[in-house]
Amino acid sequence: MASALSSLQISPPAPPLRTPSAACRHICDPSSATGRPRQRGTACRSTCSSADEAPRRLRRCVCRSAPDDLPASNAAVADWAALSFKEVAHTNLTKACLLIALEEEAAAQAACAEAEGLSADGGALLGSVGAASTWSLDRMQSLAEEATRAFYANLQELGVADAVLLAAQQDATDSALLTLHIDMVRSYPTQLILAVNHVLYTRHGYRRRRQHGDPLDSRLSNVLENGNGSPGSLAVLYLELCSRLSLPLQPVALEGGRYFVLMPADDSISLKVAGESIVIDPYSEGMLLSVSEVKELFEVQGELRPCYNAAMLAGMLKVLCDSYWCIAVGCPPEPIWAVPIAIEVALGEYRDVEVETSSGEDEGGEYFKVIFTEPEAAGQASLVVVVVVRSGSQQWWPARGHHLQRALAAAQKRAWLLPDDLTAQLEFGLLLFFDKQYEDAWQELGCVLQAAKSEAAARPAVPTFDPEDIAGLEVLVEKARLMLVLAEPAATDS
Repeated sequence: MASALSSLQISPPAPPLRTPSAACRHICDPSSATGRPRQRGTACRSTCSSADEAPRRLRRCVCRSAPDDLPASNAAVADWAALSFKEVAHTNLTKACLLIALEEEAAAQAACAEAEGLSADGGALLGSVGAASTWSLDRMQSLAEEATRAFYANLQELGVADAVLLAAQQDATDSALLTLHIDMVRSYPTQLILAVNHVLYTRHGYRRRRQHGDPLDSRLSNVLENGNGSPGSLAVLYLELCSRLSLPLQPVALEGGRYFVLMPADDSISLKVAGESIVIDPYSEGMLLSVSEVKELFEVQGELRPCYNAAMLAGMLKVLCDSYWCIAVGCPPEPIWAVPIAIEVALGEYRDVEVETSSGEDEGGEYFKVIFTEPEAAGQASLVVVVVVRSGSQQWWPARGHHLQRALAAAQKRAWLLPDDLTAQLEFGLLLFFDKQYEDAWQELGCVLQAAKSEAAARPAVPTFDPEDIAGLEVLVEKARLMLVLAEPAATDS
């Protein structure tokens, strides 16, 4: 049976793409990718035997065909990706994540060109945007093939792979091989998980992010290329890989969507130890945890419940939004230090931030020293971060620019995914206000205020906003209206 596994001849890696517009075609038409995915790590490969053909034939295309009028400019690519995201967000999690990554790549290229004084549609100023095999998911398919080989190697050691290998040698039909493979996965799911973990974390070195708050760790394309990932992006990678191997999993959102574990999607897969259900933690190198351990670690009350694509994407977008927001305002990304996107910040009443004006000036004007503290940490050493704001301003305010725009874009997607979530709608309205888009902010915040008052009138057991929040929101809506009125004469004069 060992003869069914032979060595693999690896083709030279495909050259990296230089522009986001080139990545568009590979997202739409996976067959346009040329060459094998670039290797990661130094582990040798072995070829797929005929026993591996069934999982290989399960390859999933990201899109049916590529349109003839794909966008060429960076700005157009970003717009195209944002619109395409809405078409697939509820049905194709992996493609939705790739489209988010493509929009971020294109927007970054456009912003870089603008900063250099060039056309926003200029060439790739930030270097490669990744290989074609990343955007077409050929790289993912390569990982699936490796995991398949590792899985059947495990089964061979257990002496239970004879039926599949014999069928492969006899040139069984696709449907017969698929049936045998699915039976093996259902009978030995732990062995498949061990194979996936070996390929992802040991052989290719995928790992948790090195630092908190880096937006790149939330881009699936960057994770596939470089290996560092956030809890959400690594969970998507694990989900897609296991889906290609006929192991259906579903995510469980923890910490408000900032962390994810995976559980079997149906009762045909039994993951249990000593009668207790087990879940997979992709962020901890595929560690298997009991449900009771997860509840204790994350302080979960009640049962672990799977979430839909929209909820998972919303959680990932929240992490992305917060990362960009913290860069825009110059605060540390760690939750204990980060400035929240909150009503009191917009009103200039954020008491956990002390703003002190120094005596210095630079080309950007007067600068302020911002000391981030927590009320419980009084008397302890404080972290000091210098933020440059407009000269003469005594109110702390986020810096405008690319990062604030990207935080706003992430919040807008999240609000679209969660139309009934008032906190998501509020965050979107607040970011519009911080970006000085006062007309849109006034409308969005007004809608949130109206919904919040209606909810409060219904007296729910756990209201979204307390009376103080609603009062502050009323003031903020009026402030947005006044800012809009003040901005109109200036626009007329110009």
